[in-house]
Amino acid sequence: MIIMKHMLSRESIVVEAPASIANLGPGFDVLAMAITGLRDTVRIVIESGEGNIYVVSSDPRTPGGKGNVAYAVASKIAEKYGLHDIDIHIVVDKGIPTSAGLGGSAATSVATAYGLSRILKLGLSKRELLKFAGIGEAYVAGTPHYDNVAASLFGGIVIVDPYKLEVHVIKPKKEIWLGIVVPEKRDLGYKTRRARSILPKNISLKLYVKQSASLAKLIHAFHIGDISLLGEAISSDHIVEPYRSKLIEHYWELKKLALNNGALGFNIAGAGPSVFFIHMSRQEVINLGKKLLEHLISYGIKASFHVSTVSSQGVRVVGVRRWY
Repeated sequence: MIIMKHMLSRESIVVEAPASIANLGPGFDVLAMAITGLRDTVRIVIESGEGNIYVVSSDPRTPGGKGNVAYAVASKIAEKYGLHDIDIHIVVDKGIPTSAGLGGSAATSVATAYGLSRILKLGLSKRELLKFAGIGEAYVAGTPHYDNVAASLFGGIVIVDPYKLEVHVIKPKKEIWLGIVVPEKRDLGYKTRRARSILPKNISLKLYVKQSASLAKLIHAFHIGDISLLGEAISSDHIVEPYRSKLIEHYWELKKLALNNGALGFNIAGAGPSVFFIHMSRQEVINLGKKLLEHLISYGIKASFHVSTVSSQGVRVVGVRRWY
């Protein structure tokens, strides 16, 4: 164990990490995409103390203290590096909708791990950051998974090997316009854990082949910049979508409406309940988004809508301050 000694009386750092969409249809637990427009901001202050960790969230829907993923990540780092002579204060500004399937817990976890590494000069590698941030995901899902975490950390589109903790980043050849519909009524409990628990534990060989074909087309589409093929692959999830769609009100109606109105692809964002689609232009995304919102409103369901693209920027420091 390394015992850290910090001579500064007080120091702070502000870190941002983007939202992300995991799975992208057939890529369960191995694919994710960082997106623009939504991000979590984490402010960390360290000062001389006795090893205490304090966490506050700006969103009343997200717990503070030990109930926050930032606490889980910070406490594990503090334990490993023997941070007994400082207190850590963390303020989480939730710019990503809570419990929406847009990688909010991952973004907070990544920003916390990255911020602590920088402010404490721990020099954590990308793989170490991935592992620590995965602790936050394990807090909400029961087991660590690294797709959203990798996207928030690296930016772009990521392919993750969750067993070797290897990440491969794809930079899209063409701009990909995304529409994201976020239902207002969301489960604030262990939604991700439940969404994982309903998935099948075993699948047939035939189903495996069908899913592999969809995933192969998806990766190929990214590499050659074929947005139409990408949309087809995103819409073709034969394993996860049939189960998780049951948790989303009027899901199949929304998908049919989107595809009938020109969407190139449509599926569930991560564990849901948010859904996303891709289209050829920003204006077409906006026009279709209005139709989907109107459809939900007809059932008395309120929702928000976001236009986004792939974010090439992952986690980053946006401010540092010291008090002597």
